[in-house]
Amino acid sequence: MESLLNQIYKSPFLSYFFLAISGAVSVFAFSPFDIKILIVFPLAILAHSMHTSQSIGIAIKRAYVWGLGLWLGGTGWLIVSIYYYGNTGITISIFIVLIMGMLLSLFFIAPIAVLKSLNLELTIFQNSLLFASICTLLELSRFYLLGGFPWLLPGLVFMDTIGANLIPIIGVYGCSFILYFFASIVGSLFVLKNIKLLMLSILMFLVFLPFPPSNNQTLDDGLKVSIVQPSLDPFSKYENDSVNNIEEVLVELSKKYANSDLIVWPESPFPYLNSSPQMESLHNRTKHLPTILSGSWLYKDNNLHNTMTILGTKQHYIKRHLVPFGEYVPFESILRGLIEFFDMPMSSLQEGPNHQPYFNLNNFKILGLICFDIAFPLSFRSEIKNADFIINISNDTWFGNSYGPYQHLQIVRARALESNKWIARGTSDGISTIVDNKGTIVDLLPKNARDTLYGTIFRTNNSTFFFNYGYLLVPLMALILLVSFFIIRYRK
Repeated sequence: MESLLNQIYKSPFLSYFFLAISGAVSVFAFSPFDIKILIVFPLAILAHSMHTSQSIGIAIKRAYVWGLGLWLGGTGWLIVSIYYYGNTGITISIFIVLIMGMLLSLFFIAPIAVLKSLNLELTIFQNSLLFASICTLLELSRFYLLGGFPWLLPGLVFMDTIGANLIPIIGVYGCSFILYFFASIVGSLFVLKNIKLLMLSILMFLVFLPFPPSNNQTLDDGLKVSIVQPSLDPFSKYENDSVNNIEEVLVELSKKYANSDLIVWPESPFPYLNSSPQMESLHNRTKHLPTILSGSWLYKDNNLHNTMTILGTKQHYIKRHLVPFGEYVPFESILRGLIEFFDMPMSSLQEGPNHQPYFNLNNFKILGLICFDIAFPLSFRSEIKNADFIINISNDTWFGNSYGPYQHLQIVRARALESNKWIARGTSDGISTIVDNKGTIVDLLPKNARDTLYGTIFRTNNSTFFFNYGYLLVPLMALILLVSFFIIRYRK
């Protein structure tokens, strides 16, 4: 293996092409492909390429190209959103996604630069710990930098495996630490013929064995929910003659299960404000139905917000994590008006405040999260910890028929397991689902189906170790390890 890699690295073009393909291959470890084991070898190649680089410059280039392969392969579905829904030419669409991939790939430069600059003579285990520590801390930074984009976290691939048992303890990014460490060990086998390392690697591969979680709890304290999936064209709601049709579809589908405690409508189904006469009229029309929790638009303090609200009440939640370019435009003064994509409807929103109140219904505390919010567990740690269950609404029509909705659903499932909470998820055109507290899909409506999903979500009283303590465990350990290696470096 080492000789083959050395031959590849002799040619700059071949080496960079190989690394880009390697990064792209790792995407197949995530949903909807779920070939879990494919996450290990690309990460091992990344670690190996770093260790064998003759200089910091070469190491940085290799890491950057690998990251570019990952992000272009893993978020290529954004071209669908930009081209079709942004009404932008294919060339511009590809260019925007390329720029985004180039920015996200910068996250892989830092760990490689630090590792090479330290220039320490470390054991394989020490090297692997250092590699895992830096990469994990950089993964954590993706919760905050560039507006936040915690997508394609390696730890997500542990879902439905033995390794999934670690998610309620150390969270998804804690599992990412384990994968980075594991991959670095495997990468060392490309160079060393060490039987002990080989046996250890074989044992570590066992975490990828399928392990469907059991849910043998006796649960009787729950909420009956109807999740309405209208499957309507996202642009039709901005056409005056289509509003009545949207309302008609939602109301008719809501009548299907009259014994529900709660009806869930998707994110932003209407073009009008929740304080408008149209919304008041809609509320009057649905008074005979069970309580409806719907996406809506709120205009407050001269700002427009993406919200979810209980119709006929003042209970609402304002989305806290806005989608860049979709709901707000970074560097707006420069980009706004440059191309049509940056002028999409509702692309100048304001995020909501921290620590917003729960929805209260039938003595249950319901945490509402809108679309992208579900990817940020640390932003909602206390709210998730004390909620009875989570309602997540989204408008995944912007993803088209790509693999984006499946990646999004994987995050939702991981959040349920991580938090020990049931989640009801309502989307405009799929995938709407009920997920139990073990991350198992209880029932779902597939992509593009127009129907109502009915089921019960249950209250679970126990919070997980992760939300109590584990959210601190991995970053503190990674930081301590990193500082320790710096101390070793500068004492020499």
